[in-house]
Amino acid sequence: MSKLLPFLLALLCACQTPVTPESFQILEISPREQFTNEPMSVIVRLDQDPRFLVDYGNKSVRMLEEPVLELGSQLVVPLDTYLGHGRFQGTVGPGLEIGLHEARVTLGDGREATFSEAFEVRNPSEQQVLGYWFDSISTQYVNERFPIIIHAEGPNAERFEGRVTVELYRGGVPTGTSARTGRFSKGIGTQDLTIDTPGNYIVVVKDDQGHNATSNAFDVVQKN
Repeated sequence: MSKLLPFLLALLCACQTPVTPESFQILEISPREQFTNEPMSVIVRLDQDPRFLVDYGNKSVRMLEEPVLELGSQLVVPLDTYLGHGRFQGTVGPGLEIGLHEARVTLGDGREATFSEAFEVRNPSEQQVLGYWFDSISTQYVNERFPIIIHAEGPNAERFEGRVTVELYRGGVPTGTSARTGRFSKGIGTQDLTIDTPGNYIVVVKDDQGHNATSNAFDVVQKN
């Protein structure tokens, strides 16, 4: 039996299959653009949660994956704050070159994923926006698409080519409907909406610098 033991151990080792770390995906990076002259907090959402190592002696917790966000070849951003539900937070510092940068997330065990959309760094001169205002929104019909027209406001508003987030409220309560507009053109942006429930609504726009504006209240009714 003692002669067979080395043979059985060698056979057992040969039959074991190396464990391949599970691949992962980047579901969202928000926001995906900033200006060159300011730092910005960014949230990256992955399709999996991290594992944690708890050191009870030192009363500390560490993420085993140690995720980092890489932007092109210029910047590595530690995603060292976990917000739950696959969301990790880090701070992108100022100084990135203007333009598009490939966004990747790498984990401490060597796994890597690339996001499908680029991270964009823009010129600060495009930031000269003090607020926004809407064209008046009239009564609309259920399940019929209609445009929201948004104007930038400020000393260089006609040069603004950024994006804003549109959120829909019903009776003063968020509906959960939100969308990121396309780029403004000559200081004007549009976003199409379709509403499937009658009621009284307003639209709120927000940008990444904290500016916001609210539309007039308008009704959505069933078509006779």
